[in-house]
Amino acid sequence: MRRVVVTGLGMVNSLGLNRRDSFKSIAEGQCGIKRITSFDTSGFPVQIAAEITNFDPNEVMNPKEVKKADRFIQLALKATQEAMQDSGLLNSEGKCDENIADRFGVSSGAGIGGLGNIEKNSITCFEKGPRRINPFFIPSALVNMLGGFTSIEFGIKGPNLASVTACAAGTHAIIEAGKTIMLNGADRMLVIGAESAICPVGIGGFAAMKALSDRNDDPQRASRPFDKNRDGFVMGEGAGALVLEDYESAKARGAKIYAELVGFGESGDANHITTPAPAGEGAARAMKAALSMAQVEVDYINAHGTSTAYNDLYETMAIKQVFGSNIPLISSTKGQIGHCLGAAGALEAVISIMAMEEGVLPPTINQEEKDPECDLDYIPNVAREKKANVVMSNSFGFGGTNGVVIFKKV
Repeated sequence: MRRVVVTGLGMVNSLGLNRRDSFKSIAEGQCGIKRITSFDTSGFPVQIAAEITNFDPNEVMNPKEVKKADRFIQLALKATQEAMQDSGLLNSEGKCDENIADRFGVSSGAGIGGLGNIEKNSITCFEKGPRRINPFFIPSALVNMLGGFTSIEFGIKGPNLASVTACAAGTHAIIEAGKTIMLNGADRMLVIGAESAICPVGIGGFAAMKALSDRNDDPQRASRPFDKNRDGFVMGEGAGALVLEDYESAKARGAKIYAELVGFGESGDANHITTPAPAGEGAARAMKAALSMAQVEVDYINAHGTSTAYNDLYETMAIKQVFGSNIPLISSTKGQIGHCLGAAGALEAVISIMAMEEGVLPPTINQEEKDPECDLDYIPNVAREKKANVVMSNSFGFGGTNGVVIFKKV
């Protein structure tokens, strides 16, 4: 099978509108979680999130087109524009050349899609009748429109795929892209993971199932992965993008190669719709599969680390089961940018690759009181300067769907 490398990176989240600003803030231990400003949270049990408050969709789309795309698509365009420019594959017109377009594909992922637009148009239908529904509603909300909009944006004509696997969607999008290139279905794949579900029904729904932290008066310390006093995740929004490419093609054109995708693993828990399999059994199988494929020693794990009681405990147990006495350094960046649901895997892959590039492993902030059952080195509170040649990124989603990717320096 062909080797797959990363030649472009982009991301947007509550700490930055590009990968450099975002990673710098993450490495500094900053937190993008605050009180929600996009809607009135009066009466909501949860009033905090990692919102992106300085993003203007008119900067990435023609203003006439903005109403045709839900916010998760708009954020995706921001991240993909950065990744595509970074890859060096765009011509002077901002498109990929015709001679590579047919062998250039898109693999996208989101957990929910256009939830905000679904909510708004449902209210419109109920209050004003079906004739008042926005005609762009359906195409604005579909997850695969991430690939639709971006393929049009850049003239990409290869395979156009979408993964809708809850919080593992971004990681599964990377895996699907990697498989496509390895099996010669394309030479290059643009990977996108995006989500924007910070809306009344999104916050209300997750709050109703008691999944969210309700530390409304202390938002900066609300998300606390692996800490003894963790009480739920904090919702985030954002997008991560990667350009994956056949190694020989990248080498031939003199592209900057950030990393090689050397391993991936997938599994299903077959246990419970929201709770991970006991002791992280499903997560462990995904990690083992990725390691079996990669045949490398991992230096750093970007954990799923949601700041929920069961996830953090079971992920810790799974890591112990898989790595034994040779456990890598671990951190979760969700304490800083929130849990971006289907975008999380793509964002965290970008963060992990940048950690390799910069020689700085991001911290797990808000680790104030050690949980005796979560007793590994999670790089508490302060980033660690350390060379890492191999990084692993974990993603686990509702429904018991698990995805793991491993990247290595070339």
